[in-house]
Amino acid sequence: MQHTPTGAFPPQLTLYYSPKACSLASHIALEESGLPYKAASVDIRAGENVVAKYLKINPSGAVPALRAGDTVISESQAILTYIADLVPERELIPRPGTRARAKAHEWMNWISSSVHVTYRSIFKPQVYAGDDLPAIAAVREHARKKLPKILNEIEERLGDSSYAVGTDFTVVDAYLFVFYLWSFDERIQAELPPRVRYGALAARVWGRPAVRTVVAREHAVRAYALPPEFASALAVAK
Repeated sequence: MQHTPTGAFPPQLTLYYSPKACSLASHIALEESGLPYKAASVDIRAGENVVAKYLKINPSGAVPALRAGDTVISESQAILTYIADLVPERELIPRPGTRARAKAHEWMNWISSSVHVTYRSIFKPQVYAGDDLPAIAAVREHARKKLPKILNEIEERLGDSSYAVGTDFTVVDAYLFVFYLWSFDERIQAELPPRVRYGALAARVWGRPAVRTVVAREHAVRAYALPPEFASALAVAK
C-alpha cells in the first residue's frame, strides 16, 4: 500500500487524552502501531478540556484529539481508523473494501452511538437533561436500566470469536476494552449481567504489552479503578 501524504511520513503525532476516557482506545492504538508519538494529558475531571489552550486544539472540548502534522483529527472512530491505516502491515483494522472492514466500522459506529451514550447518560446526564434536576435523575435512571441490555448485546455480537472482528486483535477491541473497564465504575450503581465473552475479550486485550504500558502511563497521571484481576497485575508490574 502506497502512502501519498502531504508533508513528512509518518507525520508528527500528538494524542490529547484523559485518563480512562474513551481516548484510552486511541492511546492503545498508537502504542500498538509502533509509530513515534507524544501523549498529552487533558484531564476532563479537572476541567482541563474547557480551558482556552485546549479549545484552540479541539473547539468541542472533547477527547481524544490527534494532531497529525498540521491537522487535528477528532472522534474516536476517525482517529482509530487513521492510526490503523498508517501502519497497514500491523493489521490493526481490516483492509478497505472487505466485509471485515465494514464489520469493524459497524462495531465502532454502534459503540460510539449506543454504548458510549448509555454510559455517558449515567456519568454526565446533564449533557442531555440540562440543569433540570428531575430530568437529570430520569436520564440517569433510564440509562442504568438500559446498560444491562447493551452489555447483553455485546455478548451476543461477540459470539464465539476470539476478537470483535475475527481471530485477530484490531482497534475495535481496544475500543471495546474501554467500556469493559467502565462497567466497573463506582457510578454505575446498577445490577449488571455476567460478561463472560466480554470479560474473556478484555482479558486477551489486557494481556497485550502495549495495553499495560498505556494503562500504567495513564495511572501515573491519575489512578483509576480497574477490575481486580487487572489491578493486581498492574501492581505487580510496578
